[in-house]
Amino acid sequence: MKPRDFNQRPIGKEQPVKHSEPDQFAAQVVNMILRELRGIYPAWRNAVKSEKEYESVKRNYIKAMIEQGVNTMDLVQRGLRTARSSRTDFLPSPGTFCAWCLDDTAWQSAYQRMIRRKAPLNTLERVVRNDCEFDVRQFSEEKGRALFATTFRKWQRLQREGKLPEEITALPARSVTTDFDRERSKRGAPSPECFTGVFRRVAELGRRKEDRI
Repeated sequence: MKPRDFNQRPIGKEQPVKHSEPDQFAAQVVNMILRELRGIYPAWRNAVKSEKEYESVKRNYIKAMIEQGVNTMDLVQRGLRTARSSRTDFLPSPGTFCAWCLDDTAWQSAYQRMIRRKAPLNTLERVVRNDCEFDVRQFSEEKGRALFATTFRKWQRLQREGKLPEEITALPARSVTTDFDRERSKRGAPSPECFTGVFRRVAELGRRKEDRI
């Protein structure tokens, strides 16, 4: 049998992708997305030179869309609009296309508000800060920005799925725990034998009181 010439693939004749229920939206629209992108980027064949490579691109687009929460046509259309305005001839990676769909600049404004200690605009920003602010402030700027962006995208996806908590417990702006407090917590309450004189008697009275409770 003569092998199929990938370069002669008729546009619009892609094979359907087998999928399970959670993958349904991405699997249903991936052919349409790639058909549009092929029309936008004339150099797409430079990166996709065979049937096998094309199927791999499709699978990775589906995985990226599922993992990042690109699950509505409004989001897909946003990504395609950005694709049409880009100044390259080459097909975007799955991650880049999903970032276009999700308006990936939103986290940057939220990050600047947190760094400047300005009030969060909404519940999403409050949840993100509660999740990662302490660590972000301990890291270098580059590592902190990366952590904030990842955390923001995670909660943004959960928000689209209706899983964002309505109320969260506010954390203090700054930790008041000292190194001494942490060491004492590790070692537990000191034994009265560690003290002498009046301090020993006070410690013994305190231990007896705790035993009676």
